[in-house]
Amino acid sequence: MRVFSRDAWLAVILLVLLVVITLAAGFSSAGKPEVLPYTTASTAPDGVNALWQWLQANGYPITNESPSIFTIAPKVGTIVLLEPSEIVADSEWQIIDDWIDGGGSLIAVGEGVPAAITMEHFDVSMFRELAPSTVLLTLQTPLMIYPPVTEAVHPHQQAFLEIHRSDTVTHLASASGPVMISFRRGDGLVILSTAPFPFSNAGLKEPANPDLVLNTIAVGSGIIWFDEWHHGVRGSSADEIVGPVQWLGRAPAGRALLYTAAVIFLGLVLAGWRFGRPVIPVQDRARRAPLEYISAIANLSRRAGHRQSVLNRYHHQLKSELGKRYRLSAALPDDEFVAQLATYNPQMDIDALGRLLARLQQRNVTESEMVQLAAEVARILSTRPN
Repeated sequence: MRVFSRDAWLAVILLVLLVVITLAAGFSSAGKPEVLPYTTASTAPDGVNALWQWLQANGYPITNESPSIFTIAPKVGTIVLLEPSEIVADSEWQIIDDWIDGGGSLIAVGEGVPAAITMEHFDVSMFRELAPSTVLLTLQTPLMIYPPVTEAVHPHQQAFLEIHRSDTVTHLASASGPVMISFRRGDGLVILSTAPFPFSNAGLKEPANPDLVLNTIAVGSGIIWFDEWHHGVRGSSADEIVGPVQWLGRAPAGRALLYTAAVIFLGLVLAGWRFGRPVIPVQDRARRAPLEYISAIANLSRRAGHRQSVLNRYHHQLKSELGKRYRLSAALPDDEFVAQLATYNPQMDIDALGRLLARLQQRNVTESEMVQLAAEVARILSTRPN
């Protein structure tokens, strides 16, 4: 009977603990679904449940149903896209643009990145304010009169718009730029705003905000659809999970379980538990002597044919050493260097020195000649003046 090692038992215990914790977290999160901001189900200050109930109580036809595949119902006349958390895909924009051209009204409000990308689709850029604004804003154009907006609104905007088109109407503007605009597209209408606060549960409590919101939403006819598709809400057919395979692949707890199993398996493989721990053989390796490295470098230089470089090095060394003795510059030409050297040391064989310098600058020198020239340089440098 095989006895598992301590590391193996530790890995098994960790795997069991991770599975239990993952399942517990998954079941606990399943019982408490997350409610996103600016959704009709949220009763938090940044939710829009109050707006949903208010419109419903006043008889407005509203819906928040999300299909399994993005489509716009035939009777929808207005889409309210409040602070989306997902970016609108190109295929979805094609559906929305055709719907607007046919007479639909799109209200896109937000100050986040997905909202900014939505604005860019209509050639409008969004920029952040230096600080959140608490200044009251008044309407720029007298278009919102059902009911009439006579007081300053409280948008609490944190961004403003920069318009790159000439057919827009500005409804609200701060000192930095427009906050809410509208324009026609085909037979439809588009309203863009960087102030989602008036639509929220907390924003509807501020004076004049309800009138502004009601004027904005009631611009079209037909059903008002609160687009929660771009908040990640999908139809039941898309969220339905059938069988353990789909649960592992689509449920958060199932994916976490797969990730955990993959990490544990990778750890076991890297630890070498399956094939046994690697055994490094003990070898007595003697260190190489310094002379071996010198010989190896010399052999490499010999193979590369660096004889000319070696001779240039000896040429420079010879002139430098002699120049230091007699205070002469090694940068002087050979003839001038030898002539000045003769004035300092008449006993030196100047002719032999000149020939040696000339031979050190020759090309296509054989290896034996290089060795002889190197020996001659060493002999001259070792000779001390009388």
